[in-house]
Order: sequence, then C-alpha cells, then structure tokens
Amino acid sequence: MRRFILLTFSKFVNSDERGIITRFIVGAMMLSHNLRRDVNTYIIFDNNICIAFEGKSMRNVRPDEKSILGILKSGLLRINSKKLSRILPGVIVKRIIIEDFLNEIPSPKFFYSFTHGKIEKLGEDFSIIFSYPKIENEDILLKNCIPFKIGKTELFPDQAVVIINNKIDRGEL
Repeated sequence: MRRFILLTFSKFVNSDERGIITRFIVGAMMLSHNLRRDVNTYIIFDNNICIAFEGKSMRNVRPDEKSILGILKSGLLRINSKKLSRILPGVIVKRIIIEDFLNEIPSPKFFYSFTHGKIEKLGEDFSIIFSYPKIENEDILLKNCIPFKIGKTELFPDQAVVIINNKIDRGEL
C-alpha cells in the first residue's frame, strides 16, 4: 500500500495555491483511465483536519480541479458539524492530532526533502509525507521519518508524487 500525505493549510483551498493540492491528489490517486486501488492519500489541513482518499473504496471522484476542490471545500465545511464524516464513498474527513496520526501511519516512513536526504528504494508498501509550504516544527513532527529526495531539482509536491508513482510503476524506486 502506498500512502501519500500532504501537510498544508486550509487557506490555500481558496487561493491560487489550490492547484498544488488538487494536482497532488490526482497525481497520487489516478491513472490515465482508472484509480490506483493500492494508494491512500491524506490531505492534512492546519495540523488537525484530515481528508482521506482511499483508493480501494473511492467512487465518483473526478480528476478535474473543480471537482476535487469541491470535495475539499465540502470536507472543510463538514468538519465543523461532526468528528467524522463521509464526503463520498472512499473519501472521509476527520479531526486528528497530527502527532498521533504521524506516529500511527505504517513504516517505512519517508518525508520528501529536496535539501537533504537520499534516493531510497521505496518498494510497494511505504508512507511518504510532503509539506506545502515548509511546515513549522518539521524536525519534531517528522523525527521518525527518513529524509527522501528524487534528484537535484526542487519539485512541488504535486510534481514529486507523479514522478514517484511513475518510477515505482517502472521498478526504478
């Protein structure tokens, strides 16, 4: 199971930065004509709201930015009314404690860092954390994670997740 986690801020859903979040979801979850059933993607907003996309049970999620954005906005609205809420089949929103969430995700745990780290062989079962922009307390939150990079070029999370999936599909990572 591949698990992709993006740590970001809810304010980006209503800004020009929203494309990075929506493209991250599409890049992590979708193939050209299908879904990646072996992938779960988690968007963590403000370190306490998690919108989870579960590939094996996800239905009715379209790959366009407007549809994905609607799902994200719906999740952010629903979190105020309930602790756990289903947005669509395979897409849920819940409140979390970020430290507990990061401790509970299965190992091996990596975090994408273009400044340090090394290229690792990921295999098929891993968790990788991205942040946009760089998060505060990164060293504390990600203390049990292995720094990971793809190459010498700095990539946005939406770009990196596509390259990682492609390299894994080809057996290169």
